[in-house]
Amino acid sequence: MGLMLLLVVLGLLAVPIGERLRLPAPVVAALFGVLVALLPGGDNIAFPPGLILPLVLPPLLFTAAWKSSWQRFLKGWSPILTLAVALVFATTAAVAFVASRIHPALPLGAAVVLGAICAPPDPAAISNVAKRLGVSRRIVTILEGEGLFNDVTALTIYQVAVVGVLTGSFTWWHAAGNFVYAAVAGVVIGLANAFVFDRLSNRLGGAELRAGLSLLIPYSAYLAADLAKASGVLAVLVAGFWIGHSRRDPDDVEERLYGRSFWEVVEVLVTGFTFGLVGLEFVTVTDRLGGQAWSYVTFSLIICLVLVLARFFWMFVVGGIVRFRHRHSEEADIPGNWRETLLVAWAGMRAVVTVATALALPAMFPARDQIIFVAVVVALLTLLVPGVTLPALVSALGLNTGADRRRAARREVIAAINVAATGHLDELRRRGEITDAQADWLTIRWRATLLESGEEDELAQRYPERHHVKAIHADMLARARAAALRLRPKEPEAVDEVLRELDLRSAVS
Repeated sequence: MGLMLLLVVLGLLAVPIGERLRLPAPVVAALFGVLVALLPGGDNIAFPPGLILPLVLPPLLFTAAWKSSWQRFLKGWSPILTLAVALVFATTAAVAFVASRIHPALPLGAAVVLGAICAPPDPAAISNVAKRLGVSRRIVTILEGEGLFNDVTALTIYQVAVVGVLTGSFTWWHAAGNFVYAAVAGVVIGLANAFVFDRLSNRLGGAELRAGLSLLIPYSAYLAADLAKASGVLAVLVAGFWIGHSRRDPDDVEERLYGRSFWEVVEVLVTGFTFGLVGLEFVTVTDRLGGQAWSYVTFSLIICLVLVLARFFWMFVVGGIVRFRHRHSEEADIPGNWRETLLVAWAGMRAVVTVATALALPAMFPARDQIIFVAVVVALLTLLVPGVTLPALVSALGLNTGADRRRAARREVIAAINVAATGHLDELRRRGEITDAQADWLTIRWRATLLESGEEDELAQRYPERHHVKAIHADMLARARAAALRLRPKEPEAVDEVLRELDLRSAVS
């Protein structure tokens, strides 16, 4: 328990330090973990491997799905399956082939596990960097969708392969059957879990209680799927999409404010803890490898090169075929040209899933120390190198136009909520339910709501009857929130941004 608290605190400190040093916060958290391991007695600190995946993965996957829009991914299912899901199989096979050739003593099943560990890019790390760089919505959607569904595919392969290695019954046909069962059962369990918790949440009165209950949803889905030998990752993903879609009551302002802040904190805590544990375990594994560690540095660099080459080949060759097939679709979420393809290919950052699955390997797993060493090097290098070089690449390719697109999306959302709110006001004026003075007051206050102008401060002197129309203003805000939520499947990021402003305004009105 003391170790968890220490790593959580250090993970929190890594965020501001990383911003100051312009380094990814997970890298700083990993360095903190290394420092802890180098302290007297630090090499004796251990964390049970069997607890890592159930503790770390559910909240991170749930919040990524909860903040996304399943309609957007459903619309682009074909490119996602080709560019994301199939890429995991190709990458896993490439890493397994190269790893087993370089180290013939490495069992094929263990090489497949290494491939599944290194294959999936991290959706949170990629989308955070992409949004900060101002790239287009299409690129962000590609990277987020790829990250989410790559995680599902890679972790299902990982679970099947680990069981196969430990039982000694690994065959491709048996693994394929287990994969199909794990995927189908995971979807069913995720839907059932989300349905039950959704109904239970409706019976709770306080927003803080519902936020607390939401923390149980991903863990319940993951553990239930794990007991059924199904894909816990897919169960969590499905539950997150369900809850993100169903918990969209325009008038539930408190739940959105509590929920968003709550899950932002959870995400920071879990990520910091995981990478702190990575640094700690990396020192322990390096000590156990002894003189062999240097040879595994070379091995890790080769695996990194395989990952990069496999991703570039897939994105340019297979992605080119996909782009040709969807050449008449302007809305398809695929790279639109070679510049976008190059950016997506270079943005294959590995993070929490890679290191968590490596650390979660059972203690008796063949070549466990070597796999952990390689996974940590791969995660840190793919986080650090693209994270540092992506800004220059985006600028050189001229792809930093996403800020203009997001401003346009925000204008679209604001136009829609403005029509909903002022239309209601015009109707009340026509019916004679409010005076012209009251309508004037409400119009100015609404403009202040949208534009944050200073006009609202002088309204107290100009319109003393403002208290009589506060309910109408609250109704305008409610209609605006409903109009914004109708646009969320198309523009989730812009809607969430505007909706947060409306919710904060509603909370203080």
